Amino acid sequence: MTLKEYYAWFKRDWAKAGLLISIFLFAFLFFIVKDTDFVLFLLLLQTPLYMLHEAEEYIFPGGFGKFFNMDIMKFDTPDKPLDEDFIFSINIILIWIILPFFGLLAAKDYVYGLWLPYFSFFAGVSHIALGIKARKRYNAGLVVSLLLNIPVGVWSVLYLINQGLLPNLILNPHFFLGLGFNLALPVIGVMKYKKHLRELAAT
Repeated sequence: MTLKEYYAWFKRDWAKAGLLISIFLFAFLFFIVKDTDFVLFLLLLQTPLYMLHEAEEYIFPGGFGKFFNMDIMKFDTPDKPLDEDFIFSINIILIWIILPFFGLLAAKDYVYGLWLPYFSFFAGVSHIALGIKARKRYNAGLVVSLLLNIPVGVWSVLYLINQGLLPNLILNPHFFLGLGFNLALPVIGVMKYKKHLRELAAT
């Protein structure tokens, strides 16, 4: 397989690859890291948790892009303004690179990764908010949000507070970092939405 062919495969099946990687990471974290450094375990855990979240969004049952475009942005097409290229890029950059990078930095100093549980929490809350906005009981990502992202995120933050690593629940910079990174998708989505409207008006 050439590099170009590998990239084409990865771009097509990145979410499936992420599901397998998340299983490996869960096993590694639970059997290697958990008993050695529980704080680091919690911070690193957020990456495979979100990969499971991506699996629901884009594999089982999938369709989050279509939901966002048609039910949130109110477009008639399922692949605009959030297309396959955007979905691939934002997820790889944010979940596959930024989250594990700061998780690994936390091995040197916990402060680098204290925003990660907040990110997981807000990722879950955003699906509740999107469902309310769209007036739909379900959107892809909601189940993992309710069962894992929100409870594990809250539990992790409370544990970090009890360990003296966070001063309080809300009034700290890590809360706003987690929220800010989570707003990347809707903010960039709105920007693409406006760009798409301009392109439609120009035709």
